[in-house]
Amino acid sequence: MTIDLRTQQRLQRDQLRYAATAKRLRASREGALVCDTTDALVVWLPRHVVPQYAVPRDALGDGLPEGAAVLEGDGVDGHVLLPFGEFDWLEEDEPVIGHPHDPFARIDVLHSTREVRVELDGVELARSRRPVALFETGLPTRWYLPTHDVRTELLAPSDTRTTCAYKGHASYLSAEGENGRDIAWCYRNPLREAEPVRDLLCFWAERTVTTVDGVREHGYTGPRPDDA
Repeated sequence: MTIDLRTQQRLQRDQLRYAATAKRLRASREGALVCDTTDALVVWLPRHVVPQYAVPRDALGDGLPEGAAVLEGDGVDGHVLLPFGEFDWLEEDEPVIGHPHDPFARIDVLHSTREVRVELDGVELARSRRPVALFETGLPTRWYLPTHDVRTELLAPSDTRTTCAYKGHASYLSAEGENGRDIAWCYRNPLREAEPVRDLLCFWAERTVTTVDGVREHGYTGPRPDDA
């Protein structure tokens, strides 16, 4: 018998899934400690890819915080799901941003000499033989390029900002034209695991003609999960 793990994950996506974590987890709201536990669960709600934290009911004191949901089922009884965005979180003594860390997800950042070329509306925006490839569980490969290999004169800073739990806060750049809005992004102060992509630029393969050694990259083309 053989099992394709990605297929198995898709087949289980309609179920509530959970995994225990040995990390010390603390949740605070407006500076007040709400929970401090080493018995938390990482929980994936049905049809969700990004997990949430669930903590033991007895770790919350007398009352349930607003927005909390009591879980029922084998393995999760006695735990309460806390809405991530309404609390400040620490795993051990390190802040968690964006969403809870998935114990089955990771990023690998590798230097490469493959040729990456990016074109938008017939205009070449970048060409590099020194890209950095970022592999993230469940997502397409992203190619980060040195600014010297990018035609930065064709790009302008955007006001858009996004947050990744594994890479940090990203800022965006746009090119001219209706397809150029927020076409590239950059991590100026990445988290530890993403340090090799600091100040490098990455383009959406989904919205450009991006080739790697002459082969077209298509980015993420599957059905979007509820919270990807």
